[in-house]
Amino acid sequence: MKKRLDKIKNRNSKIINVFFVIVFISQINLMNAQNNKDNLMPKKDKDSATEKSYFKFSNSFLTNDVYNGRQDSIVKPYLKPSIGYFNKSGFAASITGFYLTLANQNRFDSFSLDMNYSYHPTSNFTTGISANRTFYSKSSTALTSSSTGSLGANLGYDFGFIEIMAQGNVLFSEKKDFGLNIEFLHEFIIGKDGTKFAITPTFDIDLSTLNYYGEYVSRKISKGKAKSNPNTTTITSQTFVNNNHFTLLSYEASLPVSYEINHFVLFVIPTLAIPQNPIYTTTTTTTKSSSGSVTTISENSTPNSEYNLKNKIFAEIGLYYKL
Repeated sequence: MKKRLDKIKNRNSKIINVFFVIVFISQINLMNAQNNKDNLMPKKDKDSATEKSYFKFSNSFLTNDVYNGRQDSIVKPYLKPSIGYFNKSGFAASITGFYLTLANQNRFDSFSLDMNYSYHPTSNFTTGISANRTFYSKSSTALTSSSTGSLGANLGYDFGFIEIMAQGNVLFSEKKDFGLNIEFLHEFIIGKDGTKFAITPTFDIDLSTLNYYGEYVSRKISKGKAKSNPNTTTITSQTFVNNNHFTLLSYEASLPVSYEINHFVLFVIPTLAIPQNPIYTTTTTTTKSSSGSVTTISENSTPNSEYNLKNKIFAEIGLYYKL
């Protein structure tokens, strides 16, 4: 087991080293960047760096909630209404609701407030910061339902034939988590502003620490035992992630497609998530009955899905209007 963990650590270290080499090369190439802002501006920041400020009204349907290659024990589809403001200075703010559409669970599972600022020193290079505050329903069992928000920073460089983006973030909950997303993409556009079609082949690498996953498992176990033991007065669960370190968690391949006509944009984002490196957990649960007796049980709480990692296919389809 120790050799296997060392192997995983070495592999993650190599990925991180490659990332920093890419960043170093990007800094050198900034001196030779071309002044072609419309074609070379990173895809993710085009909205916030347009010449005019605008509002965006959006609604979309997400077929399943997948985070770092993992999902809840059941598929969770969401409707995602959203409203945002994008200023030409690079500042943007938005609020998004996540409405769960299961047959026996129809509710707003969470609301997300997001703010970010992007800056383009050249037409090829972009950097920015972001902040998120999320409010979850007490009934939510989303993988990050114990978190309250996050802070992040990103940078990216467009080499012309490929664009590379990297974002680091801190996820806040009972214990902090540190994550890194590295993204490779290239956008193909047919048409001009007003009426155009875009397709963007994208590949992501996701790494993170695993405190959020331990809190997710604890939350699930506590809820399950409360339902099966209605006579108990107190149930507390504490989960230890056996391999809690900065870990490669998933690869994702996606193909965002959009069609814009005047102020309307129709989009679909099919995604294949390939989970990596099983997450093993041990949970200690303390139960106090109505009679006052206390029982403590420690057990292997690793979900069955972690013993047999499977790829996930999901998609988001929606429409937004820019005003």
